[in-house]
Amino acid sequence: MAFRVKGKDGTVQSAVRRIACEQIDAALAAVDGQDDGDVVHDVRKRCKKLRGLVRLVRPSFPGYARENAAFRDIAGLISAARDARVMQDTYDALVEHFHAEVDRRALGSIRRRFTLQRKGELADDGSERALPQVRARLLEARERAAAWRLDDDGWAAVSGGLEKTYRQARKAAAAARANPHDEAFHELRKHVKYHWSHCLLLEGLWRPMLVVRQDAALSLSELLGDHHDLSVFAHRLDTDPLAYGRPGDVVAAIGLARRRQAELEAKAWPLAGRLLAQSPEQLGDHFGALWKVWRSAARAPAEAA
Repeated sequence: MAFRVKGKDGTVQSAVRRIACEQIDAALAAVDGQDDGDVVHDVRKRCKKLRGLVRLVRPSFPGYARENAAFRDIAGLISAARDARVMQDTYDALVEHFHAEVDRRALGSIRRRFTLQRKGELADDGSERALPQVRARLLEARERAAAWRLDDDGWAAVSGGLEKTYRQARKAAAAARANPHDEAFHELRKHVKYHWSHCLLLEGLWRPMLVVRQDAALSLSELLGDHHDLSVFAHRLDTDPLAYGRPGDVVAAIGLARRRQAELEAKAWPLAGRLLAQSPEQLGDHFGALWKVWRSAARAPAEAA
């Protein structure tokens, strides 16, 4: 199961239908217990890839708004179980990073509070109860996906979505530089993650180059994802500090989270600078030229036969 456009797909429409159905089938297999993975994680991952797929062909796909919302809502049905675990993991990673400076016993009340919250959220979590609804919606989406229609083919079908998402990433990066607050970095992360999925989908154009871009986009996305988790962590502590322990300890934990965010930002900016160095038009021209060569190479064996 390859999350990429293939020469043998024939048309972009055929490729998009195939990829969508494969991703939905994998999500259904997880729901039906046909693999040993984390159901929530796997379904959410597939839905994110599907949203990246429809974004690639967005200007040529009349059904974009409906399908993007459908996959967003499916993932939302089972989000609580994942969210319940994030704060524990964020705390553990933060304490480990600053282990030489941290008195774990002093901050232990924070860890215990997050453990209690997770137990409570898991007890109230409707993810398992939601799985039949998730399955039904996935089946409906698969039936639609098998008949998706695009208004364009070839490079015209993907160029607009590629450039639009990349342009949004550049705008988000500029906004975060001008006003570096938590939501700005979170917005940047979303668009970078979609650009990563586009680099996966178009890997066949020139694999050595696209793998480098994938690695850069994924690394940047992970840094910004950790940045966002620390933002939520600090916000929770700041909103109800008395629930997490002694005021001085809570303030210290928030300070560590903000320091770690600053470190992540320092690592993220060089990556963002390289990944987003081209203008959208330059990126589109470059990828378009590679597409032309790739399609010519794909047609040559068939014509020779």
